[in-house]
Amino acid sequence: MASERIAVVTGATSGIGRAIALELLEGGARVVATGRSEGALKDLAAMAEGGSGELLTLIGDVRETHLMDELFDTARRAWGREPDLVVAAAGHGLPGTLLDSDDAGWAGLVEVNYLAALRHLRTAGRRMRAEAQQGRNQQARDIVVLGSTAGRQVSAANPVYGSTKFALHGAVEGLRQELCAHGVRVTLIEPGFVKTGFQERAGYDPVWFAQVEADNGPLLTGADIARTVAFAVGQPAHVHLDDIRIRPTRQRA
Repeated sequence: MASERIAVVTGATSGIGRAIALELLEGGARVVATGRSEGALKDLAAMAEGGSGELLTLIGDVRETHLMDELFDTARRAWGREPDLVVAAAGHGLPGTLLDSDDAGWAGLVEVNYLAALRHLRTAGRRMRAEAQQGRNQQARDIVVLGSTAGRQVSAANPVYGSTKFALHGAVEGLRQELCAHGVRVTLIEPGFVKTGFQERAGYDPVWFAQVEADNGPLLTGADIARTVAFAVGQPAHVHLDDIRIRPTRQRA
């Protein structure tokens, strides 16, 4: 049950990550949430007031090598044990095709969406494996990673962003195979079109996105993804929903 969980959520200052943090808190979980904006973390804390969970916040950039260790250590100091749930929800977008996208943004996209995620997954996986090997707290342990349908279905319109998700998906499946024998569930969530501030922050054409919404809407919301995450991690420890694609009903690809 969520009330028994200690969770870490990256990318928790906006969009899907914020919705997931709030969903877990509503269920009574203790959550360490991180993001780059102090103001947005304060807003999250205000939104969580009166809920049944407990929230701690830590300002951080996912590109920081030791951030995941700091998040785990924060939880252990506050609540006396390691987190048993990690949600890696941080990510960037980049508009454009391979031929016309701004190549000045390629390295940063790969760093945030793939390399930083690898580092966080390795840290979380090692620490959860160590806890499992020592026989501590036999409840479920979960690592949940936010991917994308763009990492499953090749799109000529947005292939650079999509390629980072293809790479991430492969790494997540490898980690699942590595950790499953230790009782750690590694779950990939692949959303289709979700209406958050993601597109605006990444610089996608608002006219294009308005047409996407007209063609595919109603689009998903952050709350839709959050409920899906909560359902997946709420299963009994021997049940694993490892790869979930979730789309607006009218989205074809």
